[in-house]
Amino acid sequence: MTKGARLLALAAAAAVFASGPAMAQKQGGTLTVGLELDIPGFDPLKVGVYDTSANIAASLILETLVGLDENGKAKPKLALSWSSSDDFKTWTFKLRPDVKFHDGTPFNAEAVKWNFDRQKDPKNNCRCAFYIANLLSIDTPDDLTVVYHLKDPAVNFPVLLTRPDQNSSVHSPAAIQAKGDDYNRNPVGTGPFIVKSWTAGDRMVLERNPSYWNKGHPYLDRVVLRPLPDSQSRFASLKAGETDIVWADEFEADNIVRAQKDPTLQVLSYAGSGAAVNAINTKVPPLDDVRVRQALVMALDRKKISQALTNGIARPATNPYGDGSWVKCKDDGALPEDPKKAAELIKEYGKPVSFKMLFTATPRGRANGQVLQQLWKNVGANMEIEQVDQATFPPRAFQRKFDIIGWRIVDFPDPDVQMYANFHTGSPVALANYSNPELDKLLEHARVTPDEAKRSEDYCAISRIINQEAIWFWTFQNTYYAVAKAKVKGVPKLFGGVINVSDAWLE
Repeated sequence: MTKGARLLALAAAAAVFASGPAMAQKQGGTLTVGLELDIPGFDPLKVGVYDTSANIAASLILETLVGLDENGKAKPKLALSWSSSDDFKTWTFKLRPDVKFHDGTPFNAEAVKWNFDRQKDPKNNCRCAFYIANLLSIDTPDDLTVVYHLKDPAVNFPVLLTRPDQNSSVHSPAAIQAKGDDYNRNPVGTGPFIVKSWTAGDRMVLERNPSYWNKGHPYLDRVVLRPLPDSQSRFASLKAGETDIVWADEFEADNIVRAQKDPTLQVLSYAGSGAAVNAINTKVPPLDDVRVRQALVMALDRKKISQALTNGIARPATNPYGDGSWVKCKDDGALPEDPKKAAELIKEYGKPVSFKMLFTATPRGRANGQVLQQLWKNVGANMEIEQVDQATFPPRAFQRKFDIIGWRIVDFPDPDVQMYANFHTGSPVALANYSNPELDKLLEHARVTPDEAKRSEDYCAISRIINQEAIWFWTFQNTYYAVAKAKVKGVPKLFGGVINVSDAWLE
């Protein structure tokens, strides 16, 4: 074991004994969460990739081997400690003993391996498999030891297991086998809450797990998750006492400002990494011409867009990393804001520039479209707004049935997984339909380099290629928000936009 790996393992073990917040937590009560969207389900084979609403629910029902502390560093969860080989291609995790799934079956190394093998099995054709393409296999020397074998070194591997997503959340193998297709809406994990009832489009009711391994937790008796897609309805539900905490973002600037001035409410915010982005399909004309793509990016005035859509709250972005990331770029290759040059490039192209952009069928989608439409019209490009329902949006993206589409790089402790998935040749989620050997080489090098400074250089070089080729463009850095009643306590930082109320309590 390397010295660094030994330190990791010791730090992880020590963190088991870390105490919670100093204030006294109160037991009991029901907390209701207002989600942005309905939850499509939890079976990775069915849903492919969890959205933020599914992540929020998964943080209550399912668990990961590793969690994040307040500083965004790895801490023990279902795993007590971990260590790596000298080449960072083999990682060994020691699991927490005496943990059971909600159905009474044991959580052990074999359960972790079973979940992994199911996602990786080519016969299952899971879209989730690409996100673990670097993981070759798992060994289980004993019931409480899991050994991951990686294709390429991953110097920050434990933090890649922390997000409550489709790959890292551990499900009960027995429940999946028993329920079959019905498992998608009947998830069984080791988490602090158990699904009591679930009415699609209305609410999911979760009740305290009486056999939870972390004695004395959770504090709440019940959590209710309610999908409320309309932002005004979410805020109104909070004011009316129908919810206790609701998901929010910059597009609800008025609500956020109102909440900041209301002594009965509190605004939770976290400036993370990642960005709101837009992917350009580089295989369809006129977007197959780099001059057109560059013109569209140069026509953007991000400060004006922020003012028009978010009252200036949203922070402009020119790369996929953001203030919350350890990747810092002196030069990210951002194209200048230059409407005059943009118009010249359109003129140089010499043919009409007309295309469609895909938005969700919401007032917000329409507002976004109208702002971009006007900026591009000013330089001689005609964009038609196409709106589809939320359920149609991801399939259209993954099938490349769009000219330009809005997307997001979520807040993540390490950029590798998302950057590799979004931009490496052959990735099923590389939406731009773009291939560049130099870009591939940088993506591959960044994931095998232990030195964080050198990795940062790689990711800045990656940003320069993406920006100069204008295959994606970034609008705003990720800042995550939740608005809650003042009585809601114990909600940690909103890593990745996830409102984790697993250890919350009501004052």
